[in-house]
Amino acid sequence: MSAARGAARLSVEQLCRKYDNEDTHTRHVTAMALRLFDGARRALKLAAGDRAILEMAGRLHDVGYSVHPSDHRQRGVGIVLREGLKGFSDPDRDLIAAVMFLHSGDARAVRRHRWVRRLPQPQRALRLGALLRVADGLDYGHRQDATIQTVRAEAGAIRVAVRSGRFPHNIARANQKADLWRLVFPMDIELASTEGGAGEEPGLIRPGLGVAEAARRLLVLQAKTIWVNISGAKEGESVKPLHDIRVAARQMRAVLRAFRKLLEKTSAPGLDLALQRLSRSLGPARDADVWAVLLTSRGVRKRLADEPGWEAFVLHHLQRRRRQVAVVRRCLNQQQTAALKLKFGRLLRVELPRLVRTEPGGTLEKFARRQLRKEWRRALALACLRHSKSPDDLHRLRIALRRVRYLGVFFAPALGATVEKLAERVHAAERSLARVHDTDVGLARLASGRLKPPRALVSLLKQRRREHLAKLDVTWRCLSQPAFQRAVRRKLKM
Repeated sequence: MSAARGAARLSVEQLCRKYDNEDTHTRHVTAMALRLFDGARRALKLAAGDRAILEMAGRLHDVGYSVHPSDHRQRGVGIVLREGLKGFSDPDRDLIAAVMFLHSGDARAVRRHRWVRRLPQPQRALRLGALLRVADGLDYGHRQDATIQTVRAEAGAIRVAVRSGRFPHNIARANQKADLWRLVFPMDIELASTEGGAGEEPGLIRPGLGVAEAARRLLVLQAKTIWVNISGAKEGESVKPLHDIRVAARQMRAVLRAFRKLLEKTSAPGLDLALQRLSRSLGPARDADVWAVLLTSRGVRKRLADEPGWEAFVLHHLQRRRRQVAVVRRCLNQQQTAALKLKFGRLLRVELPRLVRTEPGGTLEKFARRQLRKEWRRALALACLRHSKSPDDLHRLRIALRRVRYLGVFFAPALGATVEKLAERVHAAERSLARVHDTDVGLARLASGRLKPPRALVSLLKQRRREHLAKLDVTWRCLSQPAFQRAVRRKLKM
């Protein structure tokens, strides 16, 4: 590896600023990597002096992301080799670059890469890279919600107790990224979820958080939820992955809508349109899933089992649902999802961290109150639609209530118990409207289908629709209680 030339070498802080590094993520990953190092150093016979190497590699492992997201490992290595690193010799700088490179990619491929093999002590880089990979996996959600509680050498393995809250995929991802560990260390690593530990679990949103940081956290959670469910949605074995993708896409759009002014000079507006197109393209498949679940539910089967032609009718609609899986695969093909992931990566890992560093002062509480107040007023203006006989009117009210609920759930940790109760009561009314919508979609499907539907099924859907509307009246009375509404108005300063 060639030595850095030219101007004086930059410090790690200068490199991070120059290349818009995602500091919140890399600092957290570094802290967990060092926790692993300290806890396992003696058992794994790691040199104490390598701690500083690991720390620098952790801080800089994503420094190339702003230059080229899909090639960020190589770009990050090039930055460090070109710029140099203040306080480190050329050999140490080369070692840091190699450890950075090892943080992702196929373990068997990266361990044979020329940047690793050309080192005087390649095994040293591989061992530190193995630690960094696991730590990076533990912040797979980029939410800094995973913490290492204990690291112990027991029964021939390094046992790591991890507390990982609202994003459950961190530990699974870290286990996948332990592939290099298992190639270079004689002791296995076992990652286990645990509860407890010092302090409370860090919340996603909390009072005093910056507005841009709140937007980043909310968007990252939904983006990761989409990505981890793509494989399951394409397989089509369960209805849950597709449902979770559509919910996450709607919640991302709700965040983009609420933070629109803050994000107007970023790539967010174009991504909002991409999410809208994605949701619409997946809508028919989701409707087919809901319909299949209804037809195969115990209550419906019990009621209609003796109807002539019932089994053939169900089989026909299940076959239609399976055909929709092919549509989902086309919508979520690798090329399209990879392109969308790169675009969101730039927003979430470059543009938003830059906003976090430069945004003017302002409290999240004031911002959250204003945004929730606007959506609640819009929903109240549509309240009369709950008496409409039009499915479109009822669905319009449902969408308005859903926006209120999303913001209520997002901002309740910052605004308090009244907003949490508002979200709960809005959800109850919205849930009744959702069930009305599902029956309306089902009735429309029956009316347009080639097979004549069993008369008893039509009667059952109409009966359920009446029951859901009656439930809506009950939930709306609860939502409209004068004392509760006064509390909401005081909290939102209406």
